[in-house]
Amino acid sequence: MPETPWELGDIREHAHADSGRVSIRRTLASGEFWKPRSLHPIARLLLLVVVSVLLCISVGFIVTGGPFTRDDLLAVVLYGALAAFAWRPTIAAFLVIVGCSLGAILTGSGGDLLELALALGIVAATCAPWVITVHGLVLVVLTADMAMNGSSLTEGGFFGIAGIAAIAFLVGITFRIVTAREAILVAERARVVKDLEALAREEQEQIADELHDGIAHDLTLVLFHARALPRQPDEAARQVSLTTIEDSAERALQSIQSLLSLIRETRADGADGRAVRYDGDVIEAVTSLGTLLKDAGIPTSVSVPQTSLSATPAAERVLTETAIEAVTNILKHGPASEAASLDVMEGPGFVELLVKNVAPRTIPGSAARSSGRGLLRARQRLVQYGGELESDLNSGVWVLQARIPLAPTGPGVHPAP
Repeated sequence: MPETPWELGDIREHAHADSGRVSIRRTLASGEFWKPRSLHPIARLLLLVVVSVLLCISVGFIVTGGPFTRDDLLAVVLYGALAAFAWRPTIAAFLVIVGCSLGAILTGSGGDLLELALALGIVAATCAPWVITVHGLVLVVLTADMAMNGSSLTEGGFFGIAGIAAIAFLVGITFRIVTAREAILVAERARVVKDLEALAREEQEQIADELHDGIAHDLTLVLFHARALPRQPDEAARQVSLTTIEDSAERALQSIQSLLSLIRETRADGADGRAVRYDGDVIEAVTSLGTLLKDAGIPTSVSVPQTSLSATPAAERVLTETAIEAVTNILKHGPASEAASLDVMEGPGFVELLVKNVAPRTIPGSAARSSGRGLLRARQRLVQYGGELESDLNSGVWVLQARIPLAPTGPGVHPAP
């Protein structure tokens, strides 16, 4: 997943821009350009058709010309080598080099050099750079030898061979540039699709987190106090339940509005659009959550440092979300718990949250049975910032222990002021 995902519109715009903006310089500098490549299916078909026609013509001349000669054999080998470019370009290139070299050396014919020069085009289009270099060197050496030692080359034939080879080479390189650009564009589109999918998954995770961590927590409080309201023993207890229901319903409404904003509004630089509960202050969060448990009739002890923590905002935010998840689990799965405790401790280089819940004897360990999205996401967030989370049930006591470094590393981390 990208650390700073693009917006959907930005990614699409980037994809359209790249489609028409893969420069020749970028293409030449890419590894894709220098890779050996097969011919395009249409080019392969055309090559086989042309070679078949030339072979038929050559066979016709052989049949009408009398005995089968060495030159006829070299011509057939050359056409077979050209046809092999449709499947094995490197092998075909060496067959062409060997065939044309033998023809030039044995017969001293400039026609073999011409064929070798023309073949440079298809070699430049399909083979690795070292094969192209070998082909070119062989052509230069044979042409220079014929020009200096006398042969069937006419005056100025050396320059003619060089010109034909240069044109063939440029045609092959042009074909190579076109196919390399196509491959680069395909890779770019695949990367854009991957980024779009990652962004969509991230948005879905954020929406699910907002639903679970915010709205579900508030609705759990509303449901708990709504059920307990008819059984409250006095007016003061009923007023506490009514106040909690009203406050939780209001927070749930705010969370829904925040969720709608997350869905509708664009975010810059991958900013987190989720609302931060209790202003991301873990001490305030644990104190308030302890009060909620007490108001729910669960004897709760709270222990927090008397001074503010040295942790970064990221560390406090993650511990706050973990504390909310733990208390929600207690209220949801153990509303008749015998006791609970919430402790925040600062050690050398870390902050630790310790939550204990003595489960009701009638349904032992019910709070610990929660192994769904909440604790899983809490653990993932802690691990993302270098922390850890452990939860266990032992002798009817559910224990959750979360620890995170004072200065965690991770996406979106900013130094503490």
